[in-house]
Amino acid sequence: MENLATVVGAVAGVLSVAAFVPQAWRIIRRRSAGDVSLAMYLTLIAASLLWMFYAWVLGSMPLFFTNLVIGAIAVLISLLKIRHGGTS
Repeated sequence: MENLATVVGAVAGVLSVAAFVPQAWRIIRRRSAGDVSLAMYLTLIAASLLWMFYAWVLGSMPLFFTNLVIGAIAVLISLLKIRHGGTS
C-alpha cells in the first residue's frame, strides 16, 4: 500500500505542476495576460510557501519540491501578468 501511495503522490505532483504550465506558455506566446487573475496567483504563492513549510516539518521532500516548483511557476505567471497584463 505504501508503494501505491508513493506512485499516486508522484502522479499527483506531476499533474499539479503540469496544470500551470499551459497558462505560463500562453502568456509568453501571446504576450498578453489580461484575463489572468493576479490575486489568484499571489494566493497560490502564499499557499505554496505554507505547503513547503508543512512538508519541511514533516520531512516530506517530494511534497516540498512539488510546491517549490508550483510556487516558482506562480511567481513567473505573476511577473508575466504584471509585465503583460497590468495588476487588475
